[in-house]
Amino acid sequence: MFKPSLSLLCCLLCMFSFSGSESISAQALAVRPHVLMISIDGMRPDYVTKADAHGLSVPVLRSFMAHGMYADGVIGVVPTITFPSHATLITGVWPDRHGIYNNALFDPLNQTMGAWYWYEDDLKAPTLWQVAAKAGIVTASVFWPSTTDAGDIDYLVPAYPARIPEEAHLMEALSRPDGYLKKIEKQAGAFYIHGSDLDFDELLTRTSIAIIRDAKPGFMTVHLVSVDYYEHKTGPFSPDSDHAVEESDRMIGQLADAERAVDPQAIVVVVSDHGFAATHTSVNLMIPFVQAGLISLKSPSPGSQPSIASWKAMVWNAGGSAYVILKDPEDRETLERVNTLLDGLRDDSRYGIDRILTHEEIVARGGDPNASFLVDFHPGFSAGGRLVGGMLNAIPGTGNHGYLPDHPQLQSSFFAIGSGISHCDVGTIDMRQIAPTVAAWMGVRLPDAIQPPIHCRP
Repeated sequence: MFKPSLSLLCCLLCMFSFSGSESISAQALAVRPHVLMISIDGMRPDYVTKADAHGLSVPVLRSFMAHGMYADGVIGVVPTITFPSHATLITGVWPDRHGIYNNALFDPLNQTMGAWYWYEDDLKAPTLWQVAAKAGIVTASVFWPSTTDAGDIDYLVPAYPARIPEEAHLMEALSRPDGYLKKIEKQAGAFYIHGSDLDFDELLTRTSIAIIRDAKPGFMTVHLVSVDYYEHKTGPFSPDSDHAVEESDRMIGQLADAERAVDPQAIVVVVSDHGFAATHTSVNLMIPFVQAGLISLKSPSPGSQPSIASWKAMVWNAGGSAYVILKDPEDRETLERVNTLLDGLRDDSRYGIDRILTHEEIVARGGDPNASFLVDFHPGFSAGGRLVGGMLNAIPGTGNHGYLPDHPQLQSSFFAIGSGISHCDVGTIDMRQIAPTVAAWMGVRLPDAIQPPIHCRP
């Protein structure tokens, strides 16, 4: 079991000598404490806030609760998917402003071969890395979504799909400064995606610690992924998922110790992008669209899977929800056909549809302004991708996210500890508050963020 180090305990004692205000004094800002922001993909807050009830040992995050600031829950974005959520965590705005609407690009004819929003150029709003860099703060990031080719991150290992040992060379080419990852790999090991499991998180942690010790960045982001991986495979609070949370807690402790060895006054923030729900049924929404003539298929060659030839209305899956995009948003006839089709599906309880948002409702909630509808499933059901066959498939013992953020299971996490941060429970917060809070700790400002920073309640 991981135990907080002496340096961590000493730092905690130092914190309590502050005045008790969560805002940083002018004197503290002159020094600017380092900020380390760690994302644990898919970690529900109740893994920590109700750890005893679930039989979990998470001493590091429990110490954040005992001595730092934490939220009971974080209301995320539409949809509660990894890349849009991480973009909001780093910009403080909804997807309609930062431009990351899903994990993968909208590509009904598969012209991009399944490309995702890998690049920083996909982000349309100012980021914490950008405002920190303008303020002269050294920045770093390891495996944070939408960072490939980021020119404002001084020490960068981007999230990019390099999945075989030979592609470690690709990661070396994509990382910056030129040649730096080769130096770090001598300490941490060859960098490629082994899989989204604990071994890969160990590599991410070793790589991050090496950068912290060598480059001493003033602002750094780190993305760990194994909790999400096991939750998809086995559901939340399964033995595998619980073990991944406990191991992530240990890695957070290692990262925090490394950061505080560089700067004893450092602020460590732990967040997650979304919560998770157990799932049992996959619903292939595209099949009724094909049957209604809204999607046309190519004639497959022997042994191949069917593919899309053309479309009038397309389903864009997002885990526990799905956007519906019209090729021509002004096509009123197709809009009415889709509306009637979706109403019929919602009225049949077999398909597990909870709500259908209109275009206006999507826009009001900061989702993709190009979408005409969003289908939100009841937790337990999730969007499948089949074009032919039966609409329903059993997927027992699995998990998913991507539902609307209203569902309690989909709330994400926020924990913070460090210089000038009071001990308090801030209740339930808006995900858009996190980035301006981190900016305030660094003494910078995000120009597009309109939500207030997080404060302890009186």
